[in-house]
Amino acid sequence: MASMTHRQRAVAAIRGEPVDHLPFIGRMELWYNYNHNRGTLPEKYRGWSLWDVQRDLDIGIFGFGAWSASFYRLEYPGMEVRRTTTADEAVVEYVTPYGTIRARNLLAEELRDADVTGAQVEHEFKDERDYDALQYLFEHTRVLENYEEYGNIVEAIGEDGLALPFSGWVPMHVLMHHYMGYETFYYQLYDNTARVERLHQALVEQQRQILRLGARCPAEVVEVGANYDEEMTPPGIFEKYMLPFYREAAQVLHAGGKLMAAHLDGEMRRLLELMPAAGLDVGEAITPAPMTTIDMRSLRALWRDKVAVWGGVPTVLLTETFGDEEFERYVLDLFAAVAPGDRFILGFGDNAPTDALFSRLAKTAELWQRYGVYPIDPALSSP
Repeated sequence: MASMTHRQRAVAAIRGEPVDHLPFIGRMELWYNYNHNRGTLPEKYRGWSLWDVQRDLDIGIFGFGAWSASFYRLEYPGMEVRRTTTADEAVVEYVTPYGTIRARNLLAEELRDADVTGAQVEHEFKDERDYDALQYLFEHTRVLENYEEYGNIVEAIGEDGLALPFSGWVPMHVLMHHYMGYETFYYQLYDNTARVERLHQALVEQQRQILRLGARCPAEVVEVGANYDEEMTPPGIFEKYMLPFYREAAQVLHAGGKLMAAHLDGEMRRLLELMPAAGLDVGEAITPAPMTTIDMRSLRALWRDKVAVWGGVPTVLLTETFGDEEFERYVLDLFAAVAPGDRFILGFGDNAPTDALFSRLAKTAELWQRYGVYPIDPALSSP
């Protein structure tokens, strides 16, 4: 087989097609932004872009759409939107005919250099008086295509990685996670089920428009939904509200020739059992033990050839918490666990953290280059 590119390997693995080498697409912007902004990148890479660092290390570029231009944009006709941002706070207000709703995020000082969003400390929905304003917001948000700008990102990545635009959190999850907060959401779902489900339906209609655009966008894979935890979104809730939406999303995206991914980085061992029924092509950011209770061998047996696995390296392994020998043993055992390597993309369990050791990032690439040739030996052990 002729040598494949990072993009070709990743797409082939998701489709269940042959590869010459395990795909390796790693998300590294937390590590890069933090060290770039603090002037602590390795000397060789000072002044380099993240993508050029990854090209030099031969780690496939992770083109995640939530942190860049996307294939769609939102407008809010009939509303005034006020955004205020400081070094440690971001506030957004939506002024609707039914009142003003407000959300606020705070950023910890130690994370400012990482260029991340802060912790949401205030949600748009506070109590029952906010239902009408939130309903108006959802029903009057306009979804527009942004193909030209997003196409430039896909072109810039080229064969060196995979563009992964984010359609957004699935409707009921974004309602509980972003607009209400989990505690308020569950009280409201119990006390005001009809009103919550009416909000949900408005978000479903909005997301349908986004998915239709996603089915025609320049990317090959679209990520739908993210950041589940089986305690906050237990199987019963997931089956009732998330699973039907995923099935619909899969139909829309597959009809447009797209593959569907989901960002599955949390403690969600019981939820993983539901993913094949969701129509999912790949579970991205899979984070196994010791950061969760997920076991890679068990997951591979569970999903078999139905869903591709992307991830596998828990990011705590990239830090000083573990020694070099422990790190190497883990990575080689991971390779053995996924042998011979079908429908698997090597990646970091979400994102290389701010305190990741550069030597570990480079070593992951070295081990991948040496031991990631397809087919992988299931008896692979530490050298």
